[in-house]
Amino acid sequence: MRTISKTVATGRPLPEVLDLIARTAASLMGYEFCGVLLPDHARRTLTIEGSSGLSADYIAQVNADRPVRLDQPPTVEAPSSTAFRTGIPTAIADIDAEPQFAPWGGVAKEQGYRSMISVPLMESPDISIGTLNCYRRSTHNFAEQEIALLTVLADHAAIALTTSRLRSEEATRMSELVILNEELHQQRDLLQKSEDIHRKLTEIALRGGGVAGIATALSILISRAILIEDTHGGVLGQSSRTAVFPDDRTSAPAGTDASSSEFRCHPVLLAGSEVARMWIAPGLSALSSIEERAVEHAALVTSLEVLRSRTADEVQWRLHGDLVSDLLGGEPGAVNTVIERAGRLGHDLTLPHSLVVLALSGVQPGHVDASLQQAIRRIHLWAENAAPRPLSAIHHDRIVVLVPHVGQSPTALYDAAEKIRGLSASRSPHAVATAITVGPCTDLNGYIRLHRSAVGALGMLALTGRIDTTVSLDELGLVGLLLQLDDTSQLLSFADRILGPVRSHDTARGTDLLKTLRTYFACGLANRDTARSLHVHVNTVGQRLRRIQMLTGMDLARPDHAMEIAVALTVGDVGEASRPA
Repeated sequence: MRTISKTVATGRPLPEVLDLIARTAASLMGYEFCGVLLPDHARRTLTIEGSSGLSADYIAQVNADRPVRLDQPPTVEAPSSTAFRTGIPTAIADIDAEPQFAPWGGVAKEQGYRSMISVPLMESPDISIGTLNCYRRSTHNFAEQEIALLTVLADHAAIALTTSRLRSEEATRMSELVILNEELHQQRDLLQKSEDIHRKLTEIALRGGGVAGIATALSILISRAILIEDTHGGVLGQSSRTAVFPDDRTSAPAGTDASSSEFRCHPVLLAGSEVARMWIAPGLSALSSIEERAVEHAALVTSLEVLRSRTADEVQWRLHGDLVSDLLGGEPGAVNTVIERAGRLGHDLTLPHSLVVLALSGVQPGHVDASLQQAIRRIHLWAENAAPRPLSAIHHDRIVVLVPHVGQSPTALYDAAEKIRGLSASRSPHAVATAITVGPCTDLNGYIRLHRSAVGALGMLALTGRIDTTVSLDELGLVGLLLQLDDTSQLLSFADRILGPVRSHDTARGTDLLKTLRTYFACGLANRDTARSLHVHVNTVGQRLRRIQMLTGMDLARPDHAMEIAVALTVGDVGEASRPA
């Protein structure tokens, strides 16, 4: 018993303690075989968990096929079940003479025992925690003194077993506490690192690093190239680390987990809505947990930066828009203050300016505002680096840019207008920009006339299908000259006198004779070229021209009549394009 106590005190595993109990009983009492049986968690069966002299095959066969059941009636239960249930030792002098031992008779013969005794292991007077089973090869009557000695051994073994279990449970809890402590330390370190990352990214935003600064900082933290774009594909910021991001970045689903060899898209949310996307280039391995935290923090700081930028942009757009509206509206009280207000915004309207007016086409109806805002944002960024600074704003669904005309040649003005037009066009949403340049203007009151002429020129270009181009008013020749007239009512009267019947015919019958006439002049009075351009048969063109001649009473074969009709068509278009919206 001292040996058992020492073994328990050293904290040996429970199976070793159970085997020691069985060996001690066998050597103390001279038994050939001994086993320690323990109940399962549901206390329905007993299985052999420690042994001395029993073969591994016997133990495996009994545990698998013939476990001692604890839920049988007392008349048919095994001796071990009786001892476990009653707390009283149960002995069988000859198992061959005991009918209820028949289920274990086969394995008993294979193991080679003839008699047995089962002594309960009592944790308390009412609670049994197992049995100590001892076997002899021959029949044997277990005397009272022998049973008493086994009971003392079993009681001490029960104490040792309970102590061993407590120590084992204590060791398990200690291991769990150690693991939990390590996890807490890891979480603490993770939170500390996470706070450091958030602080660094926030400091960048507060220092005015913008989205580009956030992208660069995140790139350093996770060792990957970063690109941040708005929901329409416009680049808001990109890290200095180079990577070839896919052109069609809308094909990858936002927020999906990608392998280390794929581009990954992380959404940037503001009030539950996606305001930007953060693209992460592939790396050598998947992102670690702290790197994932860095991405999440960067997305949060980016959303706040987008909100700040949006707020600043909206204020700037409103101030610029009010300024341009007052300048082009012609209200005397407002015009008197525009120079001072423009000066506070960094623009010098005392200098002569040329006017660049842009119209966007090909935009879906629901995306017009988004296209205009994207365009004006890019133009503002470009204008901030120019000296003197151009003034730009959205005015009546068009973009108006006042470009300072300080020693600029017509070529330089054209280059600036082309740059502005390129900034206005976009892929998502699709938008095609057309630009008209007029000026320069030295008088504040002259901008109204220049703007009206530019708007009329944009209407003429749209009417003739000339889009996605930059044109100066001078390049339009006679049309440009007519667009500069203050009173277009005479133009409209002349056009209506010549082509009024044709326009009335188109309106009443749904035909398109005016388009045919316009195409006929654009194709050099060639019927076949006109038919090819309109995708109709040449005979159809001839029929339409004859109808026009009948309605106007003029012969297109006569040069004077053809010229008069062409002039009427042109001045009519100019008059319509110049008509106030």
